[in-house]
Amino acid sequence: MKRIGLDLGSTTIKCVVLDEEGKILFHKYERHMSLISGMTARLLREVSRVFGNEEMLVTLSGSAGMGMANDLGL
Repeated sequence: MKRIGLDLGSTTIKCVVLDEEGKILFHKYERHMSLISGMTARLLREVSRVFGNEEMLVTLSGSAGMGMANDLGL
């Protein structure tokens, strides 16, 4: 199963999609301008456009990652 890693920091969001062997298939780095939820949703929509509705595991990290994980019940 592919994996999505999101690093939600105080100023930027980093996103990576890995295949089952750990090979990077997609990556993106962006400033979120304090619009963390909106930019995260935008990045995940972009991942969805690239990979379709394929089920993936998601991991969150970073200074804003804990709050978002709590908000989403992860």
